[in-house]
Amino acid sequence: MLFVCMTGVTRIGVSLEPNLLEAFDEDIAKKGYSSRSEALRDLVRDSLAENEWKNDDEWMVGTIVIVYDHTTSAVGDRLTDLQHHHHNLVKTSVHIHLDDEKCMEILICEEKLKNLKDFASEVTSLKGVLRGRLTMVAPSSGNLHHVGHRH
Repeated sequence: MLFVCMTGVTRIGVSLEPNLLEAFDEDIAKKGYSSRSEALRDLVRDSLAENEWKNDDEWMVGTIVIVYDHTTSAVGDRLTDLQHHHHNLVKTSVHIHLDDEKCMEILICEEKLKNLKDFASEVTSLKGVLRGRLTMVAPSSGNLHHVGHRH
């Protein structure tokens, strides 16, 4: 790899097979990137952030997005009960009516990663929840890993 230091930026050389580069160029064009460099920077940031998400003791911020059928056996009440029971980690929520039966709920949470994973599993396994996903949004710099943490 070639390293050339410029003002605040280091230029590197990367070798890719032609078909991999073509697929990468197509993907970044669809996503609206203005350059390969911009796309590679995001990939590196994502990779570094994912490493943080492997430490269950790290303080993290994330979202749990779920879609559920509100006509299924009081799932809405059970979701509310869970949020009240875990009020220490649920900072806020957004509720959206998608159609006559389906709702989307977005929970913004903050806690140790293990606790967020456990809570997300509890929420997404409720009968009536159709889809659910925990997504971490703390930056790879780790600047938010202690936000709200009380010693």
